[in-house]
Amino acid sequence: MTDRFDADAIVVGSGFGGAVAAARLAQAGLSVIVLERGRRWLPGEFPRRPQLQGGWLWGVDRGLYDVRWLGRMGSVQAAGWGGGSLVYANVFARPFEGALDERWPAHLRRQKLSPYYDLAAHMIGVAPVGDDPATGAPPARTTLIEGLVHDLADATVRPNLAVTFGDPDTWRANRHGVPRRGCAFVGECVIGCNHGAKNSLDHTYLAVAEQAGARSVTDAEAQRIERHGDGYAVVTSTPSDADAPPRVWTAPRVVLAAGAVATTELLLRARDVHGTLPELSRRLGQGFSGNGDFLTLAELRHTQDDMTTGPTITTNTVLDVPEGRRSVWYQVQDGAVPELLQQLADAVVPGQAARAWWRRRVRPAGRRRTFAVLAMGIDSANGALQLDRSGNARLSWRNQWQAHLYRSQLRVGPLLARLLDARLYQPFTWSVLRRTITVHPLGGVGPGSDVGSGVVDELGEVHGCPGLFVMDGSVLPAASGVNPSATILAVAERSVEALIRRTGRPRWTAPEWGSVTQASVPEDAAFAFASQHHAATSGDGLTFDERMATGPAAPRRAVMRLHAELPSMDRFLDEADHRLTMRGTIEIDGIATRAELTGILSLFPEGRHEAMSYALRFADDDGRAWRFSGAKAVRSRTPVALLHGLTHLQAEIAPLDAAAGEAEPVALAIGARDLWQLSTSIRGKAFTRARRLRAVARFAWFFAASALRPSPAPVAPDSEETRSPGADHGTLT
Repeated sequence: MTDRFDADAIVVGSGFGGAVAAARLAQAGLSVIVLERGRRWLPGEFPRRPQLQGGWLWGVDRGLYDVRWLGRMGSVQAAGWGGGSLVYANVFARPFEGALDERWPAHLRRQKLSPYYDLAAHMIGVAPVGDDPATGAPPARTTLIEGLVHDLADATVRPNLAVTFGDPDTWRANRHGVPRRGCAFVGECVIGCNHGAKNSLDHTYLAVAEQAGARSVTDAEAQRIERHGDGYAVVTSTPSDADAPPRVWTAPRVVLAAGAVATTELLLRARDVHGTLPELSRRLGQGFSGNGDFLTLAELRHTQDDMTTGPTITTNTVLDVPEGRRSVWYQVQDGAVPELLQQLADAVVPGQAARAWWRRRVRPAGRRRTFAVLAMGIDSANGALQLDRSGNARLSWRNQWQAHLYRSQLRVGPLLARLLDARLYQPFTWSVLRRTITVHPLGGVGPGSDVGSGVVDELGEVHGCPGLFVMDGSVLPAASGVNPSATILAVAERSVEALIRRTGRPRWTAPEWGSVTQASVPEDAAFAFASQHHAATSGDGLTFDERMATGPAAPRRAVMRLHAELPSMDRFLDEADHRLTMRGTIEIDGIATRAELTGILSLFPEGRHEAMSYALRFADDDGRAWRFSGAKAVRSRTPVALLHGLTHLQAEIAPLDAAAGEAEPVALAIGARDLWQLSTSIRGKAFTRARRLRAVARFAWFFAASALRPSPAPVAPDSEETRSPGADHGTLT
């Protein structure tokens, strides 16, 4: 540090980006000052009184949460040493490459950032939730969600959490020498962990920063940034003392990391109000995103299980669903709602007495049966932060683009209500005001190759302002589609490494690299499955049930019950064989009492004379494998002939190892009652009722059009196709 400056570097903010910058700059031997507007919150000091004056709101008594109304969106962030990590839900997740669009440049994609994700995971210590030490079982919420998603089981994972698991009664030093103890599963992560299990930044990166000599200055809120020689001056106020004079801090390098809203606001003031940095890009403030955040509350009607236990988030379900003409990516997470927050809401929202009576008399256990359904996805990221007349940020937000996202997210509620037997409701901010709330504000200081295309370069240095860097969520160009803290950490790790190398240490690396191992990425499997499932179910699908039996004069009685699965109408209509997957049972006197049957049905295969071709397999009572192959043929399009052809199956059965010519013919038919049950069993498979009906309608149109279309001329008797009914459809899927 020279005599002209207070430090080699100033870091504004102690959240995810600022903590990384402070730790690495200090480890590299630079003198560092970290400016944080909030206080230090130690375990046991987080607020727990259900009163607004109990340390909850920044605007009331410099409390834990700062709620900013930006116009059409509200932003919730934390105030304190450790920033948002004090109250976030601990999730460490990486964006799925396939869900990122062209707005994400190469330096912000997984190929560049993967090693830095691993480094960040090592620094904060991550692991998925395990069993509650008090019960020896996973949290009830985890078990509930994992038991719901039968068809999408592979889309649901337990994400990595920045939480210490293990003995909840024993304090042990973490890898940075800071005492931590195992999670007590009290579900209070988002209101500050008083137990001491949350791996928040004050116990990880910031602890490293202070151990390396960084100077922490709390109760210092940045109000202005300006040039100071060949460096910068940051002017701060003292939130705890409105009469205290401003303080000025100087350094040749400044890292802004106050969060997307506050960082953008500070730079907008420097350009448009104070005029201290007039060269800032005109793109400043653009590209703001709420990360597609959407919240629903679920209250279970019939259960004694406690939904408030465990870490706040324990599962993550990834969805890739069609909505209109586009694909909508988002993830759905369970969320513990601490009973204290519900009490706080009851205390401040009108109608307190009525709600208190309702809870006592009608829903006495409702609070512990309530949990949050948290969704986030790819929104438009076309918000623009501007300054109002008071110099505070205000959002101009054209949210029509993400109407598809919100509409799709809203559909999760009714679906869960049916599956869970739950009452679901949205916060009044949405149900009444139609205003979304984000806990993941991003963008506003987007990257670009020059001042015309972005505010910062790919390393976070502000165009036209050498030595001024931005390292927080404001530099992310769009919604990440996942909880963004891991990405902010990784981007900051890469940026500060480059910054340090520019200070005459060209080969500098973080000291912890030697201990870093490749971290697990559970969400990748979920994203891959969702993508594959989307492709496999394009156009939605349907199911139906079919029963056929031999007539009373048949030499051998047989009854076949089949369940047809058509996962993708698009694929079904595109392929020439128009195949459906079949499974069910078959009863054949003297062969199989009740055998499982699997195979395929080709429905009106193109270029073939049969209307339907069956290729099935089963095992007899002795375990011997048999084939069942047959076809339905329509010889005339008159109503009677058409009905007869579509309901009568000429088939043959034979052991798979039988010699040629040993097949036994079997004739089955669909009776009038079975035909009625078949027609009423058709069910669409899709996320919405409208899409389910559309899938059924498309299938019905295809069936009717194909049934009435003249068949190709029958093939010659010596053709290979006449060897046995449906012989060329013997390959099973």
